[in-house]
Amino acid sequence: MKPIFDRHGRTTAWLDRENIFQLNGTHAAVLHGKNVHGHRGQHLGMFDDGLFRDHRGAAVAFVAGASGGPLLPLTSIPPLEPIPALAPLPSIPSIPPIPAIASLGWSSATWTQFVNG
Repeated sequence: MKPIFDRHGRTTAWLDRENIFQLNGTHAAVLHGKNVHGHRGQHLGMFDDGLFRDHRGAAVAFVAGASGGPLLPLTSIPPLEPIPALAPLPSIPSIPPIPAIASLGWSSATWTQFVNG
């Protein structure tokens, strides 16, 4: 699993292939290509070049090696990986909106706000 960092460099979640898990191991969202979808199939945002972006194109979080966005903070040492819960049965993803132009700024949304749609 890869740690997902917030705008302050703190580990906020984990990425395991197409599944995204919260720090406690609960399943939070899923990747469908570059699109991030919630459990009800709702489109949450985009994941591109290692950056999670909201619908306005602003960065919400990132993984190591991310590029093409805002200046990234130094990252803290990630906690131990959780034991991930079983991912729920996938729902039918909604049709994603037209992607916004990628921004060089950070979103005002927190990770929790992002994954809760």
